[in-house]
Amino acid sequence: MRAARLLNRLTLVFLGLTGLVAVWYAAIFIAPDSALNPLRPPPLIVIVTPTPIGTPTQTRPPTWTPSPTQPSVTPRPTSTVTRTSTPRPTRTPLPTQTPTPSITPTATQNVCTTLKLLGPPPGQRFLQYDTPTLTWTFGRPLDANEHFDVLLDPPGTGIGSIAWADEADPKNKNCGAYCMYTVGLSAYSGGKFFWTIAIIRTNNNRQVTGTVCEAPPPYFFDY
Repeated sequence: MRAARLLNRLTLVFLGLTGLVAVWYAAIFIAPDSALNPLRPPPLIVIVTPTPIGTPTQTRPPTWTPSPTQPSVTPRPTSTVTRTSTPRPTRTPLPTQTPTPSITPTATQNVCTTLKLLGPPPGQRFLQYDTPTLTWTFGRPLDANEHFDVLLDPPGTGIGSIAWADEADPKNKNCGAYCMYTVGLSAYSGGKFFWTIAIIRTNNNRQVTGTVCEAPPPYFFDY
């Protein structure tokens, strides 16, 4: 009984070894270069033979063939042309035109139109102890014998000269766009004051010899 069991075990071990040997052989058959094969074949040596490069063929230029000699050309006889000049007709000169001036001279502006009163504006009221400043404009400087004559008309007195503005302030000789003169009203009673400016001419003795520009219409202020 024991012998039969031992025989069965040996049989099983033999069958197992046989299977392992079969697997080993199959692996070697599939991959003969694997580490399981103790007799691996030597590696193959591939010999590459280089392909010879063809020798370039040099192309020579074609042989030059000289062209045949061209025949000589006989020059033609030169022809002489005689030109006959025809006289041109004489030009008749045109009549001379008298130039006409294109710019018409303009008349000289009347400088008296630039004498204009500026202020105080008509109707302005001043209080006691105020000192109104009269202002006007004129288009050119005054000559040495010309003066701005300040004309004032206090209530019920009548208009008259109270000063020459360029003597009171020499800057008024060339005041241009802003001439001025300050009026003191302490000597007058209240009411409506009319004022204006004239330009007069005098002699060396300060005597009035004429009027250069008439006074424009007067302005007025209340005091």
